Formats: sequence, C-alpha cells, structure tokens
Amino acid sequence: MSAAPRSPRSLRGQVALITGAGRGIGRLLAVGLAAEGMAVGLIGRDRRRLDDTARVCARHGAGTAVSVADVRSVKEVREAAQAVFAALGPVDLLVNNAGLADRGETPFWETDPEHWWEVFETNVRGTVNACQAIMPEMIRRRSGRIVNVNSALAVKGDLRYSAYSGSKASLLALTSVLGTSLTERGVHLFDISPGMVRTDMTLGMAVCAGREDWTDPAPFVAAVVRVARGELDPLAGRFLHTGRDDLDQLLAGAERLRAADARTLRMRAHGQSDWIV
Repeated sequence: MSAAPRSPRSLRGQVALITGAGRGIGRLLAVGLAAEGMAVGLIGRDRRRLDDTARVCARHGAGTAVSVADVRSVKEVREAAQAVFAALGPVDLLVNNAGLADRGETPFWETDPEHWWEVFETNVRGTVNACQAIMPEMIRRRSGRIVNVNSALAVKGDLRYSAYSGSKASLLALTSVLGTSLTERGVHLFDISPGMVRTDMTLGMAVCAGREDWTDPAPFVAAVVRVARGELDPLAGRFLHTGRDDLDQLLAGAERLRAADARTLRMRAHGQSDWIV
C-alpha cells in the first residue's frame, strides 16, 4: 500500500517581503503569496500602486504593510524593512523583484551612462540593500529564504541590454559566493527566472517587439510558493528557469547538480594545471 501524499506545508503565520510590488511580477507574487496565507510587506516607489496591491492581497485575509522606498537607497530600504518588521514580524521570505531594463537598446558604447548605471544599480545595489537589511535577522533565527528574480539574459547576454545582462549575471556571481555559507546558517538563496512574462517592462523591450508567445507567470508564482514552503531547498544556490525547467525533475537530480556544480556561474578551468582548478 503506497503512502499517502504529504499535505503542502501551510504558510499561514509567515511573512514575505517583496520589492517592486506595485505592478508586474511583484504584484502577481504578492497576491499569490497572500492567497497561500502569507502576510506580505510591499516595497516600491509608487504609493498608489502599492496600496492597490495591498487591497487585493487583503481580500485573501492577508496582513499587509506598505513602504515607499527606492531600493537603491540603503537608508530607505532599511527603514522600509523595519516598518514591515514592526507591522508583520520577522521576514521569512524576501523576494528581490525590483528591477529595470536598458532603455533604447543601444550597444554598450552608445548608451547613456546615467541610465546604464540606473539599471545596474537598481538591479544589483537594490538587491544587496534588501539582502543586507533582512539577512542578518534570518541568520540570527537560522531560518529564511531569499529569491532573486533573475533572467536568462544573465547567462545568454544581449548587446542591447548590457546593463541588464551584466547586473543579472552579477546576482548569479553573488549567489555563488554566498550560497553555501548561507545554507550552513539556515538561509536558502535562489536565483529564479520567470521567462518573458508580459509586463510593462518587457513590453518596452525591443527584444519583445511583436512577441505573442509570452511566458505564463503561474509556474513562477507556484515556484516561489514552493520556495516559501521549503520544498525547493535542495536546489538553493542553483539558477532555475520556471519557463522551461521541470522543478520536480531537478529536485530528483539535486545531488547530481551539486556534484557537477551545475547551474552556477563559474569560470571554467583551462586544463588540470590551470590555477583556478
């Protein structure tokens, strides 16, 4: 007689903090997590959009906390994190979703430097600021999960999106540095790409002009829910693409992934005598 399947772990009583929660993927995630019983802290730059997201989340009975902040500001992010902590309690899941893509789709040497850095700093500095605001408490409790919303452009680069591609690759590099140490401290870090989901940002990207085969965001939301439940912990530190990956298949091969150091950003050695081996 086969064993009965396990019931999914309840997320009630847990707290999620989502950056860039006013629209697009951030809004979808906030509503999806609220529907699963999580309280949600919402950070973004547009108060009206954040309040609207909060109202939808509240329909699921979720506790909400809204903080207006530019993720590039250490001070604003820390104040926002403190406000969420005061309203909802310690954060169990941090989702670094706030991000920008290159405007104009020009080669690197023709880009506007100010805009290039705005994209890079939003995607990298914003993620670092949020992690440094939340991670110490997770480590103290030896419990927490962090999702960086990443992209296939981190590994497949596009000359038209040098800031976006470079910034997302930087997040993979950061995960390769922090992943194991965080896991040893009870915190699991993930880089997950949702694919080309139809949002305001992707609609403005030249690479998406005329696109009709948009990626369904539902698998991404479902994956983040599974992260929150702890179901994907064996895949922490690995790059996941919910638009293409079979997560159950990857879970079944998690030991092989670790043994091969697969789905991580690394420099490949030039033979056995290379110093980086």
